[in-house]
Amino acid sequence: MARRLEGWMWILVVLALGAAAGFWRSGSRQGPEVAPAAPPVSSEASSMREPPLLSNRAAYLPAQCYAVTQDTPGGRRHNGCFACHQTPRAPNFTDDSDIQTVLPVARSASENLWTHVLRPPAPVEMPKGALLAWVRSNNYQDEQGNLRLAAALRKRPSAWEGDGDGQWEGYIPDCWFRPDAEGFDRAPDGRLSGWRAFAYAPFPGMFWPTNGSMGDVFLRLPEAFRQDREGHESEAIYRINLAIVEAFIRRVDVPLAPVDERELGVDLDGDGRLGTAERVAFLWPPEPGRSFHYVGKAAELDRGRDGWPAAGLYPRGTEFLHSLRYLDVEEGEVRMAARMKELRYMRKTRWLTYGELQMAAEAEVLEKSRQPDTLKTVLGDVERGMGTGTGWVMQGFIEDAAGALRPQTVEETAACIGCHGGVGATTDSTFSFARKLDAGGAPHGGWYHWGARGLKGIPEPKRADGQGEYAHWLEQVGGGDDYRSNGEVQARFFQKDGSLQPRAVQALSQDISTLLLPSPGRALMLNRAYLALVRSQRFERGRDVLLGAPPKVHPRLEQDGATGIDEPVSPGWQTPELAASGSL
Repeated sequence: MARRLEGWMWILVVLALGAAAGFWRSGSRQGPEVAPAAPPVSSEASSMREPPLLSNRAAYLPAQCYAVTQDTPGGRRHNGCFACHQTPRAPNFTDDSDIQTVLPVARSASENLWTHVLRPPAPVEMPKGALLAWVRSNNYQDEQGNLRLAAALRKRPSAWEGDGDGQWEGYIPDCWFRPDAEGFDRAPDGRLSGWRAFAYAPFPGMFWPTNGSMGDVFLRLPEAFRQDREGHESEAIYRINLAIVEAFIRRVDVPLAPVDERELGVDLDGDGRLGTAERVAFLWPPEPGRSFHYVGKAAELDRGRDGWPAAGLYPRGTEFLHSLRYLDVEEGEVRMAARMKELRYMRKTRWLTYGELQMAAEAEVLEKSRQPDTLKTVLGDVERGMGTGTGWVMQGFIEDAAGALRPQTVEETAACIGCHGGVGATTDSTFSFARKLDAGGAPHGGWYHWGARGLKGIPEPKRADGQGEYAHWLEQVGGGDDYRSNGEVQARFFQKDGSLQPRAVQALSQDISTLLLPSPGRALMLNRAYLALVRSQRFERGRDVLLGAPPKVHPRLEQDGATGIDEPVSPGWQTPELAASGSL
C-alpha cells in the first residue's frame, strides 16, 4: 500500500506541474489549466441508477480468479493473476498487483458460482460434417447480405426490451464485416461504415484460440474524426486521426504517408515547424508551444467534453466492436469461422482527465478498505448495456439455443465489467488496441482483418525486459490456460519436470500460431464443448470451454487468503529499472 500511495503522490506532482505550465496548446488556443468538471453522463448511462438483481452478485469477478495458484503448500506456484492484476501505467491508477499475493475477495463472493468451470458439461455429440456446416453458417448476415441482428432489433421483440416502450434503445449493429485490404469496413455499395479492423497480439490465456475462440476487433472514431473542416467525409483525415490515437494509446511513433502539416495547422512529427510529416510523433508530456491536436472537423470539438490527444486515453465517442467466433477447419488448417458466439460492443461516453481517473481509483481503494465485504455496484439494463464506472458503456449479444444472436442479459454483461471496469492491465478500460501490431513492421501498418491473414508468421510480442510475453506467461502459469486443463499445450511446450521445451519456445518467438492455434481435432472438440453451453443457455454459470485434464479451480476462496505467490510479477511494459524504483 505504501508503494501505491507513493506512486500516486508522484503523479499528483506531475499533474500539478502540467497544470501550471498549461496542459496543452492547440494552435492559438491553450488547454485548460484546471481540469474541467466532468461532463454530464450520456443518455445511455443516465438512467442506470438502480443496481440490477443478479443470481451471482459478484458476476463481475471472472472465473479465472478462482484458479488454483498452488497445488500444495510449499509446492510450485502458478501465477496467472499477473496478466490482469498488475502495476498500472498512468492514466490507469488501479494498482491491483497485490491481488497476485493475497485475495481481498468479499465474503459473499467467496463461493465459486461458475459451475461450468467446476464441472464442465459434456460436449455435444455431432458428426464432423454437420459440425463444420454449423460453424460455417452465418448468424450475423443472411443470404442477401443483410444484417440479421440489426433487423431483429428493429422489430423490437418484447422479450428483449427493458422498459416496454416498444423501441430498442441500445446499440444496433452497423458493421458489415466486409473489411478491405486495409481494414476499412465497407457496406455492399462500397460506403465506409467508419469501422476499421486491426490485427493485435491476443491477450494471454483464455483468449487464445487454443482455449476456445477466435476473435476480431474493429475500432471506430466519432464522425467528426472522419470529416474535413467543411464537414465532408475524408478518408485521408480519418487515417491521420487514427494514427494520432494509435500513437497516444500505444505510446509509439506511427508512420504516415507524407502529409502537408501547413494545410492541417498541426505539427504531427514534433520537429517544431510545419512542413511535410511522415509520422505522428509520440511526445509526452506535451511540449510547450507545440501546435498539436486532432485534425479536420475534430479540431473544432470541445476539448473539455470530447478530449484531446493524451497518453493512454481515447476521445469521447470512441467505439469498439469485438466478435468471438467458432473455429473452422479447412484442409487441415484452423481458422476463424463465420458463426459468431458473441458480439461485444463498447462506447466511451465520458471524457475523464488524469486527475478525475485518479480520484475515482483512490475513492474505490478507500471504500474497499473501509468496507471489505462490499461488492462492486454495477449499473445497467438489458437495452443500453452496463457502465464500467470508468467512462464507458458495454453491451453484448450472444447465441440463443437455436444459434441466433440475442441481447445478453444484464448478468451476462456484468461478467465483462470486472476486467474492463478496473484492473491494472487495461489502457483506458480496453485491452486490444494497445496490443495492435506495430505500424512500422506489420502488413498495411497492422490495419487488416484476421480473415485476410491468419496468425501464422507473427513474431511473439516482447516484454520491456526482453522476454517473450507468451513464453513468460506459460512459465508463470505452468500450463496453457489459467486452469491448466489444456493438455495439448502441455504436451507441446512443457517437459516432464514442468520446465518449458527450448525448441518450442524458439519456434514460438518466430511464430505465435505454434502456441495459439489448436490442432484440427482439438478445434472440433472445442466447438462441440461450446455448443453444449449454448444449448443449456446458462451462461451465468460460465462460458469458458475446458477440455483435457480436470481444471485446477477452487470451489471456494478464503477471504484475504494467501495465493502462495511471494512477490508480484512486473507488468510487460515496465523496464527492470522502473520495477526496481517502484514507480508508476
